[in-house]
Amino acid sequence: MAARRTWMDPRLVIGVALVLASLAGVWLVVQQSSSSDRAWAATRTLLPGDTIAAGDVAPVDVRLPQSQERYLDASASPIGMVVASTIGEGEVLPVRAVGGAASASRSAVVIELDGALPTAVRAGALVDVWTAAPSDDGFEAPGVLVDEAIVVGLVEDDGILASAAAQLELLVPTDATAALLEAIADEHALSVVPLAQPVEAAP
Repeated sequence: MAARRTWMDPRLVIGVALVLASLAGVWLVVQQSSSSDRAWAATRTLLPGDTIAAGDVAPVDVRLPQSQERYLDASASPIGMVVASTIGEGEVLPVRAVGGAASASRSAVVIELDGALPTAVRAGALVDVWTAAPSDDGFEAPGVLVDEAIVVGLVEDDGILASAAAQLELLVPTDATAALLEAIADEHALSVVPLAQPVEAAP
């Protein structure tokens, strides 16, 4: 008696292969979405010139697809590094924002401002400083004296003779420091205008 031949339907083979490929694709997506990288995040706003101390950063697990090389890996300790550009609280440390030597390109200057400050003027913000020289009719037309100063924060004045004006501490480019101090001495009217901030990756 001749043995029976068993023929497998090609459509069944193709169907099984498609199901297996689909399952493999789903597994790969789940694995990639659940994987994370170990990096460092700032526990407070870090300003240019700050030397990073142990309490200023903490290790975090984050997903940084295709951008790991832009951020400081947790295997490299940032303690003792110097901040080159503002790093916001909770922000993962970008490689470009930290370095090994302090920058001498900025000076700390406190200015007095009349009136309310824009809400965007906070620690780490970039601002332009506008000044208007006094004249016989009041003040001359204002103009930008300092580009991209960095806000350190408001200075609290609790003395008996405390000024009603807001006192703002800024990090000013060194080459603009003398001009700003001269404007303060000559009683120019000062204002700050916040600049739009770039959006940074966050954990």
